[in-house]
Amino acid sequence: MPATHLRNHSSDSRSTSEEEEAEPLPFASPTSPLLQAQEANLRWLLTYVVRHRYAALTALSFGAVGGFTLALEPFLIGDIVDHLNEGLNFQRVLSDIFRLLLLTAITVVAFFGQRYFSGVVGYAVTYDIRKAFFHNLLTLDQHFYDRYSTGDLISRMHSDQTMIWRLLALTFSSFGSAMTAAVMSFVLLASVNFQLTIAVYGVVVVITALQLWAGTMLVRVFETVQAQAGRISAMAQDCFSGIQTIKTFGKTASVNRAFARENREYRRRWLFFRRRNEPIGMMPQALIQLLTGTVLLFGGISTIQGSMKFGNLIQFLLYLSLIRQMLLRLGMIFQRLQQTRGAMQRLTPLLSQAKIQNSPKAVMQDPPASCHISFRNVSLTLAGVRVLERIDLEIPVGQVLAIVGATGSGKTNLVNLLGRVMDPATGCIAINDIDIRDWDLSSLRRLIAFVPQTTFLFSQELQENVRMGTENLPESGLMHAVKISHLAEDIPDLPHGLATLVGEKGVMLSGGQKQRVAIARAVARDPAILVLDDALSSVDTKTASHILRDLRQFLHSRTSLIIAHRVATVKDADRIIVMDQGRIVEDGRHEDLLKRDGFYARMVEREMKEEPRIAPI
Repeated sequence: MPATHLRNHSSDSRSTSEEEEAEPLPFASPTSPLLQAQEANLRWLLTYVVRHRYAALTALSFGAVGGFTLALEPFLIGDIVDHLNEGLNFQRVLSDIFRLLLLTAITVVAFFGQRYFSGVVGYAVTYDIRKAFFHNLLTLDQHFYDRYSTGDLISRMHSDQTMIWRLLALTFSSFGSAMTAAVMSFVLLASVNFQLTIAVYGVVVVITALQLWAGTMLVRVFETVQAQAGRISAMAQDCFSGIQTIKTFGKTASVNRAFARENREYRRRWLFFRRRNEPIGMMPQALIQLLTGTVLLFGGISTIQGSMKFGNLIQFLLYLSLIRQMLLRLGMIFQRLQQTRGAMQRLTPLLSQAKIQNSPKAVMQDPPASCHISFRNVSLTLAGVRVLERIDLEIPVGQVLAIVGATGSGKTNLVNLLGRVMDPATGCIAINDIDIRDWDLSSLRRLIAFVPQTTFLFSQELQENVRMGTENLPESGLMHAVKISHLAEDIPDLPHGLATLVGEKGVMLSGGQKQRVAIARAVARDPAILVLDDALSSVDTKTASHILRDLRQFLHSRTSLIIAHRVATVKDADRIIVMDQGRIVEDGRHEDLLKRDGFYARMVEREMKEEPRIAPI
């Protein structure tokens, strides 16, 4: 059962404001109608932008004002040139300078507003998206994480989401001004020389259409670039996590060579993309350079012939420079758009819908003081293989049930069904005669504390790992849990006691210490159902005996399921079931099972030969 499924008993007491802050915007809850398998595309992105529409519209409005005043400046400069040609008039010159300075001041203020509010939109939208993705990832089933590596998911969450931010920041800081300036330039130029303006903009439209067509061909290419970046990230994450194993087996050189191969492949794909993307982005600049020469030739002839004023020629040249800037901005936006489309294809899996969800009739249940568990004709299929077959099992309130069997017999799969980590293929599981599929997931998982064989610890203080899911645990409760798990014996040896940082995945602790932290974590939650999945496998025999002795009173008041490979640890359980190939083959107390001289009796005989005796529960 993943650690994320262990919830705080006091979580319902949070204030409304805290719940609203914690609630991701597109996914109100695991059962929200918005939580559907959908595609991360431009329409999906627009729904986030609409949430910040006022900032978006303000950015576009400032951009429109800035584009308008920017387009007026070349026209005004052309008039100033003609005024100077007509003769020096200080009053007119001062008036022209004042108008030019006023336009410049308005342009500066408008562009400042455009950049400021574009930043608001970019950061606000990516904040919402990141929060929504993270929340959705916490709800997804284990099969999703089996398919995507941790490093790849981190790459998608960071690198691919950064592409969205880059698109939004550039779009809202450039689109409004670029489009307005381009339109105004056409209007003002047409008033000077309509035929030449049509010729110039006709070529611009054709080249722009070609740019759009060529850009769409690069979406899939950029997606392969991001996919390779994900593979590099996944490989780096695996190597850093397993650095001790890599060094121990002397694999540093081979791992380095493997990373170099992946890195070269990333470089190759990136260069392949850039060599095709850059010429497309340079089309507007090359076009304007060609048009500038053409306008200078025909405009100069017209000026000499007297059909065009010198100021009008200056206007055309300045407008061509302005159009070049605007086309470059629009071209960059289009390039970012194509790159972001490729990135959003990689983000789509993060919108996957969790298979395990609340049913429409699920209700929040108050945590019961005790639980009666029923497995009724339960079968489970994983990857097309039947791993549990027609399990019928009643576990009364307060019973300590031990589950033993060979590796792969279905023990862990059986207890995982309790917390709905997966659902059975057939049959049902009931707690207090209520099908667990009719329980609210958070209510159900608050009932259960799960101690796995392999313990995951967060890179936090030791006490925070014990308090996980019970943040309001008083100091007395913390020390009680630490004492029962016999973790207290190791605290004096730690640099800062319970405040010691355990490092990534608890690297500062031994395997046995990690398991005792997990036991303390379970005890601290004071659950109605306790599941121990071979939770003492890394603890030495003597310490295991002491822990089991102190756990007896704790287990007496709750329904408990204990998976063990060492029979001696469960011989005094209220009841023992033996599993083989997904079935319950034996059921009874220790003494009864020994008399049958079956599977369990052979396990005991084997263990007596191989291991020293330890104290039972």
